[in-house]
Amino acid sequence: MADRKPPSAARRQGGFTLLEVLIAFAILAVALSSLLLAFSTGLRTTERSVTISSATLRAQSLMEEIGRTIPVRRGRSSGVLEDGSRWEIAIEPYDTGETGAAAVVRSLFAYSVAVTVEWDGGGAVSLTSLRLAPDDD
Repeated sequence: MADRKPPSAARRQGGFTLLEVLIAFAILAVALSSLLLAFSTGLRTTERSVTISSATLRAQSLMEEIGRTIPVRRGRSSGVLEDGSRWEIAIEPYDTGETGAAAVVRSLFAYSVAVTVEWDGGGAVSLTSLRLAPDDD
């Protein structure tokens, strides 16, 4: 008689079963979703970092203008920048704790200056400094 293989050996051909393929796809889906989550989190963090850096640079630019093109006078001023972010400058006499509300240095008074830049999404950057200027009264 001819040499015949047993039926179980005939069924064992190379390849994967449907269950093995489904399990491999499930593992791949979990790995790719984790990778996508990490990538999107990194992108959001980078975008937020760029926004904060940009707002800080704008606040520094505004701070540099105080005493040059923006007079040192007590009060508040605000506006909107070209990118839609809002800014506010608050200038108040600096209280040294000594008698009188402001420190006098050769007829110059110290003023506390606060610059705030806010952007859509609820974030804000604030910078504070002191400026010397003649009394604005």
